[in-house]
Amino acid sequence: MKNTIGREYNTGKIAQVECVANDTLKDLSIKDQCYLLLIISEGHATFNVGEKTITATAPCFICFDESEDPVLINKRKLKCQSIYFHPQFLNINMTFSLIKSKFYGDIAHTHDMFLLKPFIDKIFVVPITEQYLEILQNSFTEMKNELENQRDWYWSCRGRSYFMEIMIALERLYGLIGRGELLVCDDSSGTIKNERVKKAVLFIESHYSGEITLADIVKNAGLNHTNLTALFKEELNTTPMEYLWRYRVNVAKKHLAFTEVPLKDVSTRCGFKTVQHFSRIFKEHTDQTPAKFRKKAVNERKNEL
Repeated sequence: MKNTIGREYNTGKIAQVECVANDTLKDLSIKDQCYLLLIISEGHATFNVGEKTITATAPCFICFDESEDPVLINKRKLKCQSIYFHPQFLNINMTFSLIKSKFYGDIAHTHDMFLLKPFIDKIFVVPITEQYLEILQNSFTEMKNELENQRDWYWSCRGRSYFMEIMIALERLYGLIGRGELLVCDDSSGTIKNERVKKAVLFIESHYSGEITLADIVKNAGLNHTNLTALFKEELNTTPMEYLWRYRVNVAKKHLAFTEVPLKDVSTRCGFKTVQHFSRIFKEHTDQTPAKFRKKAVNERKNEL
């Protein structure tokens, strides 16, 4: 794979990732080198993967790990954005051998790392709901721009942070096909069964970074305020807006733990109006300031891994 190399800022720094817009997917060469995540927004593609034939129809993800040697055998009206990456771009501790070890799941849960289950489980194709498609395309574009333009010292971290948003969406959408139900965002033992609540939650999780109101959530769910709130209370023991703030905090935790992106950027990216607002809401949910949480998370990862 081709790495992204630092030029003016962090000269010589190697980011183990490459973004390709409108990828033709010819002569793929990832075996023993990198993972490949495709975002298919239009058309369809068919691959030979070992003895299997994989067909993907937009919109969807396609996930290949480093053990695969995929060959494109057919495509039609295909529009594809590709991310070639080593898992260490997400976290330096995520080597190929660690991910394949029997301890990886426990370690990932302990340190809130990415599970990469769609890659590990050899699912290959993960459908993308319409709610998520636009934010995924925007995140890819921003990631590519950060890695190519390298506007300041944080170019690698910002690139990683946009990639993390894509991976969070992948994990959430994989939950829909892997378990048949949507997991509660911060409780792997809980699922969302009501279709109206599920629809509202998918809307929240795919629009959390922007200014969304209760009226927006209610409209998307197709229920009135009273009924939707009652359903949220019954199934999730919270309200739609409380779920929104909780989800924003959970995404912010990932940014704080795995990047050095400034707090102002994290707050804006997660839908908070100001750093002060972000700090207040974050502390209400975690009993820690964002800065304290970041320092503790980084130190624990360094010491324990």
